[in-house]
Amino acid sequence: MSLTPRPRVEEFFLALLWIVGTGAWGYFGIVGYVQNITADPSLFNLTGFILSFFLISLTVFGLRFILNVLLRFWRKTPSWLDTLATLVLGITLITGCLFSLFSLVIAVIHLLTDNISNFVFGWSLAACLGILGLAFYQFLAALNTFEPFLGYQEGEASGKTQSKIPRFLIGLNKLQSRLHHKNFGASRSEEDVRGPLLLESDNKTYLTDEKNSSRPGLEKTLVAHGGFHTVMLGFTANGATLFAVSNGGTVHFQAGGRKGVMFPPEFKFWDLETGRIQTASLGASQTFLTNNYLTPPSLQNYRFLVPQGGAKFAWITPQLIMVGNWNNEQLKNLAVEEGLNLRGYGNFAPLAFNPEGSRLAWVTPEGKSRLWNLDTNQVLPLRSYPMAEISGSGDSETNIWGLIFSPDGTRIATLGDRGILLQNVYTGWRWFRPLEAGREMLSGFAFNSNGFEMAVGLRVRRDAIRTSTSGRRSNNGHASMVATNPSEIFSSQEVTAPTSTDDLIPIVRLWDLREDRYVDLLVGDSPVRELAYSPDNRLLAVVDEAGMLRMWEIAVEGSSNRAPRLLVQLDLGLSGRKVVVAFSPDIERMICATDNRIMSWSLSKLFQQAKVRP
Repeated sequence: MSLTPRPRVEEFFLALLWIVGTGAWGYFGIVGYVQNITADPSLFNLTGFILSFFLISLTVFGLRFILNVLLRFWRKTPSWLDTLATLVLGITLITGCLFSLFSLVIAVIHLLTDNISNFVFGWSLAACLGILGLAFYQFLAALNTFEPFLGYQEGEASGKTQSKIPRFLIGLNKLQSRLHHKNFGASRSEEDVRGPLLLESDNKTYLTDEKNSSRPGLEKTLVAHGGFHTVMLGFTANGATLFAVSNGGTVHFQAGGRKGVMFPPEFKFWDLETGRIQTASLGASQTFLTNNYLTPPSLQNYRFLVPQGGAKFAWITPQLIMVGNWNNEQLKNLAVEEGLNLRGYGNFAPLAFNPEGSRLAWVTPEGKSRLWNLDTNQVLPLRSYPMAEISGSGDSETNIWGLIFSPDGTRIATLGDRGILLQNVYTGWRWFRPLEAGREMLSGFAFNSNGFEMAVGLRVRRDAIRTSTSGRRSNNGHASMVATNPSEIFSSQEVTAPTSTDDLIPIVRLWDLREDRYVDLLVGDSPVRELAYSPDNRLLAVVDEAGMLRMWEIAVEGSSNRAPRLLVQLDLGLSGRKVVVAFSPDIERMICATDNRIMSWSLSKLFQQAKVRP
């Protein structure tokens, strides 16, 4: 299905102008063309005939633009309409090709037989060459349009291609593939991963002023093209420019799921004061043939990471890690024989940069943690995440959620269904906090800015909720965080299957890592998807799967031990989507991003309009 953004206001009015223009051009083009074809040969006007041809071609182009704008009024184009539109486009291109060839023959005959001036002969010859080029392009475009219905990749795991296309058409399609860079590529070229970062003005992204919006505090919305899927937000040092990262992998399907376009990773800079937007892409979009909306594994198995500082990037495949610098052509490669776990449970990343971008950590499919020091080019083993066999099955648990560094880069948290493993990358000291099967299920996580506290999204049983921070926990109920070998925790435990998730209540657990105590915050009925602390640790933003944003005020360290206070509860209207949240360094703005939309909120206006006091 097509997921292109809805048309802008200026596009809509431009489509209205095209409706008027195509009516006029179409009338004069058809009348002039027919009159020259049906008139007496002695009255044939070569100049008028060629101009009429191009007016008809311009009319068809205008109609296509109008239909494209009108079809985008659907947020998600129905698959049958997508398929029908593709077939109509292909038929139109074939018809246009035949029409162009017919017109070319008529023009050449009169060019050679009529008594015309040298000037008319010269520009008519150039026009005939243009008609020939247009016919050739129309034929290749028609082949590109029809190919998903003639031959396509049968399955995701199968590398075989079912082909019903004659050999000469396959040869022509190879030519078309070379003319359109990277189309139908089976894999990505590593050369496209190299720097430096070349920023260009972004004409595909546009801003919308939301100051009159009904949503409190919303100031601006940035809408990128359909291939941009935000996975990370950050601010430059001066705090005036936002950078957003898309790790690529977003696919748009066409022709009823028979044809897909894979977009590359992209990096956007948005100057919040001037509104200027710049973009850099790694590689080019790739088109592939498939069936039933399946993406070939060769295009799926990679990950793109950027550290908080934004100075470097990592392109990661199951067996290879490539780290580059935006400012030069240097690229470091590391072959990983034991393999990498690219997709954590819940689509979190079990790989992470430290904030400075000098170290990269990851977790293997077997739960082994590794740390690559980019300065010394050494790979060090860390404590493995405790993987236990599931009772009676003989299989190992693979539900590792993700891995994150603390803001100071000294600790790594590895999170999964078994629990949360914390370890110091310098001293080797480690802590493990197990999650109880059937009582606690992980759904999200975040460090605060000093690294001494974690906010963890959980779904827990009602009797496991703790709303008071006073005193220490006993070992009745939840196991305490312990400094021991995490593998020993499971030596005497039998893993039990979790009970129905309908009985679990979503919460956010604020976990003090120094004193092993926590407090739970209720967050409604939907599991938590994203958490973010403000730079001063006073605000905690939480977004759940229903698209509800909640913001709490956290007591300042050293002040009275009062419970967190709910400040804002706001429906973002982004149900079922992964939302990334970030605070500006001056804590004047909050940024929310999902899919191809990035929204800027004024916190002071948000608090004022929500009638709460920060």
